[in-house]
Amino acid sequence: MKLDDDCRRLMALLAHEMRSPGAVVAGYLRMLKTSGVDLPAREQKMIEEANRSCGRLMHIVQELSDLGELETQELSRAPLAIFTLCDDVVQTVSHEGADVSFVCDDADREAVIEGHEARLKQAVSSLIASLVRERGSAPIEARGFVSRASAPTALIAFGDPGAVASAADVLKHQQEPFDRWRGGMGLSLPIAHRIVQAHRGVLWALPGSRATCALSLPLV
Repeated sequence: MKLDDDCRRLMALLAHEMRSPGAVVAGYLRMLKTSGVDLPAREQKMIEEANRSCGRLMHIVQELSDLGELETQELSRAPLAIFTLCDDVVQTVSHEGADVSFVCDDADREAVIEGHEARLKQAVSSLIASLVRERGSAPIEARGFVSRASAPTALIAFGDPGAVASAADVLKHQQEPFDRWRGGMGLSLPIAHRIVQAHRGVLWALPGSRATCALSLPLV
């Protein structure tokens, strides 16, 4: 579902109107934290909580801008080794403490798509972040496949290690809708969905407890 012009203008207006007061509040909170005043523990905790909440609101403001840009701007594209990109994202997340791994056959590792590197990294990062948030310390595996069932396609499945064994396992559930409106993730999942769509890809759910979601992107 594409957003109409009024919705895009509303998002841009909301982002603009929220950014200025949010920046003021964030500035005062930073000033309180660095003032050197010896505040009681209760007040210090309140300032920390307010600072985190303000940061989250400002992040959502930026996501509103990102979503509006995805609706109005054509993404620049270049050849990308999609599984190398996914592995890079996984390594970054792993360094932040999450138990995430990436697996694909060596013969498929250099599979190439036409895409926008930064936006695709944003989408993969958001999908992994949603799994980490929902599954806690449980290990997560991103598994890459190349399908040549019809048009050559790169597939990435996210879930438990060993949840899917083949491209056919991933594709047989391609009609399952992906719930991108889950709470607690801001607009990151709707943005990830838009990014995948902008690359002529598909994002869907994998049913069952051992697998969560998958995406496909056309190979060049």
